Amino acid sequence: MVADLRETSARPTTDDLPVTAETIETAAAGLRRYLPPSPLQYSRAFTAKAGCHVHLKIEGVQPTRSFKVRGALNKLIRIPPEQRAAGVITASAGNHGQGVAYAAAAFGVPATVYVPDNANPLKVQAIKRLGGRVVHFGRSYNEAYLEARRAQEAGDATFVHAFDDPDVVAGQGTLAVELLEQLDQLSEGVDTVLVPVGGGGLISGIARYLEARRPDVQVLGVEPSGADALSRSLEEERLVTLDHVATMADGLAASAPGPLTLRIARACVDGMIRVEESEMLRAIRLFFEWEHLLAEPAGAAALAALLYHHTPRASERVLVILSGANVTDDVMVRALRAR
Repeated sequence: MVADLRETSARPTTDDLPVTAETIETAAAGLRRYLPPSPLQYSRAFTAKAGCHVHLKIEGVQPTRSFKVRGALNKLIRIPPEQRAAGVITASAGNHGQGVAYAAAAFGVPATVYVPDNANPLKVQAIKRLGGRVVHFGRSYNEAYLEARRAQEAGDATFVHAFDDPDVVAGQGTLAVELLEQLDQLSEGVDTVLVPVGGGGLISGIARYLEARRPDVQVLGVEPSGADALSRSLEEERLVTLDHVATMADGLAASAPGPLTLRIARACVDGMIRVEESEMLRAIRLFFEWEHLLAEPAGAAALAALLYHHTPRASERVLVILSGANVTDDVMVRALRAR
């Protein structure tokens, strides 16, 4: 785990960031028309296992079974209607594409989603069911992204970035607004929030909001050891692009954070944890066996960090973000066999 980033002398100010607590709260108000709050549950099983108080924020029940729909909807809400009518275009490993297709359907506009050739077929099918047009291109998210950018420049559709966009980050940050409201209703508090990290949109939104409204809360990011671009970028205090990404967690398989998400992370994130593939598989199995719910590898990464890396105080109150449930059958079989 990275040393406490709050102790880093180079930790920048939040004053000039384009995402604020107010923009996140505005996004939360806008999303209430489209999305009910996702469940926040106290887990007796994981509390006993981890030796601390554990709440689970379960994003796998969102309409697209992932938190990504938050950012996509907020982006489309923020696009002027006449511009939005021309449609939207994006690149995605799967979950963001579903979110964009869902949001486009909500506004009755066309959506085109570029995906790499090896994209999760279940996620691709879901994008099509939601009305999105899918274009396969390249062997990686980055190749699909560059082709989508070229297509967008040749037309009138608005590009919806998977993570490095202020409106998308604000949309993902609505999860933090929601969890604080839910904790207040339960008369509960929180000391640490564990957040899975791909390109950094989710952790940027959550950390930005909590830094402003609850600065006493520690926000820790979680990455696969084979896709640890944000960890390396924070350690080296520069944007690091990985030459190779190796993880089954397609939702976390970003080769680099965005310039915006890295800026926010440097100012607001308190530390990072790397997890192994086998740990995510075991976390998927335990989540299924103990809570009878599904998580994909990206969705289970934060739970893996709690179980195998985070060393909590006995009275610590830890909130784990279960970010998505779009797990393939082969990964689920592997997880059920993992010990």
